[in-house]
Amino acid sequence: MKKLNIRYKIVIFAFILIWMALIAKVFVLTIKSHEYFEKLAQRNMTKKEILIPSRGQILDRNGEPLAINELGFSILFNPLLKDEALETQIETIGSFFPEINRPEMIKAYKKQDSIYNHSPIKVVNFIPYTKMQKIYARIIQNPDILVEPATKRLYPNNLSASHVIGYVGAADEADIQSDPVSKYTGIIGKTGLEKEYNFFLQGQIGYRIMAVNALNQELEVLDELKPENQNDLVLSIDMRLQEIADAAFQDKEGAVIVMDVHTGEIIVAGSYPEYNLNDFVGGISYDKWNALSENIYNPLLNKLVNALYPPGSVVKMGMGLAFLEYAGVNENTKIDTPAYIELGGRKFRDWKPSGHGKSDLVKAIRESVDVYFYKLSQTAGINNIANVLKQMGFGQKTGVDIPNEFIGIVPDPEWKMKRYGRVWYTGDTIITSIGQGAFLVTPMQIAGYTALIATGKLPIPHFAKTFGNENSDYEPKDVLNDFQKSKLSILQKGMYEACSVKGGTAYSRTLGSKAPLACKTGTAQVVQIPQEIKVRMKESQMEYLRRSHAWITGFVPYKNPKYAITVLLEHGQSGGKGGPILVKMANALYDYGYLK
Repeated sequence: MKKLNIRYKIVIFAFILIWMALIAKVFVLTIKSHEYFEKLAQRNMTKKEILIPSRGQILDRNGEPLAINELGFSILFNPLLKDEALETQIETIGSFFPEINRPEMIKAYKKQDSIYNHSPIKVVNFIPYTKMQKIYARIIQNPDILVEPATKRLYPNNLSASHVIGYVGAADEADIQSDPVSKYTGIIGKTGLEKEYNFFLQGQIGYRIMAVNALNQELEVLDELKPENQNDLVLSIDMRLQEIADAAFQDKEGAVIVMDVHTGEIIVAGSYPEYNLNDFVGGISYDKWNALSENIYNPLLNKLVNALYPPGSVVKMGMGLAFLEYAGVNENTKIDTPAYIELGGRKFRDWKPSGHGKSDLVKAIRESVDVYFYKLSQTAGINNIANVLKQMGFGQKTGVDIPNEFIGIVPDPEWKMKRYGRVWYTGDTIITSIGQGAFLVTPMQIAGYTALIATGKLPIPHFAKTFGNENSDYEPKDVLNDFQKSKLSILQKGMYEACSVKGGTAYSRTLGSKAPLACKTGTAQVVQIPQEIKVRMKESQMEYLRRSHAWITGFVPYKNPKYAITVLLEHGQSGGKGGPILVKMANALYDYGYLK
């Protein structure tokens, strides 16, 4: 009996435990899990659709379109098609559009098709409106094929300002991680302003929540947030002037910049040769990519901000400012400037074999007197010179709104020791004084430096003029001390005489300007010419890629500066060669009402 009682108690205890477990489970299912299953049921009754904004247009200052969205259509198939049915639909689309890659369509479909996917699957991203219009009525009769409106980025000017505008491309996994909106838009800015202002241009996604039935059919809209589309970007570029620059560089390589000296607005900016932006939308072909990447003139390189060049003699105004402050001279001090100076058994020659006699600062700028700078650079000292040049914007980013701007090099003893583990010599100072050696700049830095000389303030170069309904705001930087500002008129006078007085290095090349010009030429050697060579080979006799780069930079008009113009001709031989382009751009400013 005792054994039976114990067994009976065990059975009763087990029975009670089982019932307690069942009661607890019922409690969890009916009370605790209510919220979870309610949300699950809600998901089964509603559908959320992401609303994708249209990418903002990019326009020039006059409303001329630079980047727009071409209207067209995309093609989708219903999900869960059997292989035979899928092949039939592929054949149907192929009969209408023979140029479409059929294996790519199958790949796109199978990548997204699953038993859990009840949404149509996109197999063709874009068909132009004109092509679809002809067969639209026939294609939509097929119940397994859907046609939806779509857009594709289009650059109406093809090549013009290509390095500034940039292009969009397909968003990859890394892009989606950094910019979740690109998961829905499918594209993202890859270069230029398309990349710099991608967040603004792409807008903000919206959504629509709809009630659906068991067949996933839409019944009504429960909630909706429209996508943000006030995202057009207006640039300071004027395409009328840009086209004039493009024509001037038709058979040349280099860069040109026209900039408002007070605001930093860039009116013209070209890096040459350019490339067709439309080739990159949707993916560039191997043949076109190879042709661009193997081109010795580097069409893919943005020479405005991503290429470095010795500044040559265009830096002599900055050197002169340092001399006035640190070399114990003033603007009226005249020194002997013979054909060369000798240092350590080495001759540092002037560009003019006979020398220049006696020179003051204005003459040294006007005639680009090398020996003047050789001599006074030793007195001023490289550290003082380097500090003044850095004040004027060299060796640092200008702040221009283009990605990956280079900073260049302002060499000094600390830099040389860190870079090469070698001490600085006086000869290094001498060659730096005429913008050669390790001294490297970008054309954008030269444009900013020119504007600083013209106004006394360093503007921040920029292309963005308005974002939707809001104006951009860039304040120029006050970088010079009072003494330096007081001497700018001397530098300006030297530049005016370089363009407008006989004997000036640019005089014969800048005749015909409709407004008074102030400018400075520069020749940046590509290969070093031994100083012992007295009679140098003419640049025109050299192999093309060994010829010097030609600089000319200036502002207009002389008395009341409004615009800086910087021209770089790669392998252009001498700075004066860029003079006709400088005049063309100055006259274009006059003709289109920028100057009076």
